[in-house]
Amino acid sequence: MSLKNQVLPALFALASLVAASPLSARHGSHDDHGHEHGEELDCSASGVEAWNTKLHIGAIFIVLVAGGLGSFLPVLGYYVPQLHIPKSALTMGKFLGTGVIISTALIHMLPGGVGALGNPCIGSRMGNYGAWPGVLAIMAILVMHLMEFLLSNHAMGKHEHPHGHGEPHSEESSELAKPATAGEDCDAVAVHTHHTHVHGLSFIDARGARAFHVSTYILELGICLHSVIIGLTLSVATGSEFTTLLVAICFHQLCEGLALGSRLAQMQHKNRAFLRAAISAAVFMLITPLGMVIGIGVRYSYQPSSPAALISIGVLDSLSAGILLYTGLVNLLAEEFGTLEFRGYGVSKKAMCFAATYIGAGIMALIGKWA
Repeated sequence: MSLKNQVLPALFALASLVAASPLSARHGSHDDHGHEHGEELDCSASGVEAWNTKLHIGAIFIVLVAGGLGSFLPVLGYYVPQLHIPKSALTMGKFLGTGVIISTALIHMLPGGVGALGNPCIGSRMGNYGAWPGVLAIMAILVMHLMEFLLSNHAMGKHEHPHGHGEPHSEESSELAKPATAGEDCDAVAVHTHHTHVHGLSFIDARGARAFHVSTYILELGICLHSVIIGLTLSVATGSEFTTLLVAICFHQLCEGLALGSRLAQMQHKNRAFLRAAISAAVFMLITPLGMVIGIGVRYSYQPSSPAALISIGVLDSLSAGILLYTGLVNLLAEEFGTLEFRGYGVSKKAMCFAATYIGAGIMALIGKWA
């Protein structure tokens, strides 16, 4: 069984555990307490007091720079050799990003979904079911898995064609279809002969590139959904809370940008590769400031504890958590550590890759104390 196939069942088990966790159950019981202390709840408060116009407007550009630095640095380092960014630094950035994405899903997004959907202001609108965040995360995981399966089948079908003009496959080319015998490495089967190596890898490369593109764009979608929320949250914060949150979100954007930018830099396009990568990096750079602009626009009427706001934020955070959890564990952790390139690294470089992943996860876990 491949590493990727081992990770997927574990991923489902983890999300199921979250859905049935005591934390979710406790949130599910908030509604009962809400009936007892309904008079203490203020679910319709709106407006932001002591709002500092200059500080909040300036924060938009600070966050813009932090996100842009993170997302564009790997892309420019890959496409602009004059910057002289070492390839090893880009590789470490890629593995750092793996830890960042997994930690973001579990530390920032899923707890946010649990907190929002478990808020007593929602009442019985969600059916008094406290495990909705886990359910939504599992739904996102299953949809991601189905999409990847369908795209892989589509790519496989496009590359299933006759070997020649009506000629049967030669004995040499038919070796690609032979199953690996016990103790025989699957990679070795793919490179038994020069002909099989070229024909087989052309199919693998095409399928892998398609899957890589899709998983990268879906990764960006999950990050962007969450980024709008944190931008909105930052804009309606004031005082010392705003300053602390601003610093935390800047580091958050920088780390997430490095994670996404490392993936964008690896995407292979036939035409305008740099332009496409730059556009995707720019979307990430702009999305949190967009959320901040929205927050500024609605700061006098925004009701953060209203059922509609809580359900919207909870659903988006939970779905984003599922998307990033699947992408982080299946398409990043399992895949990146299982490539032939990684297997060819020396012991010290492998250790550095593991350390970068752990450091990325640790940084985002620490930032989770404030944002």
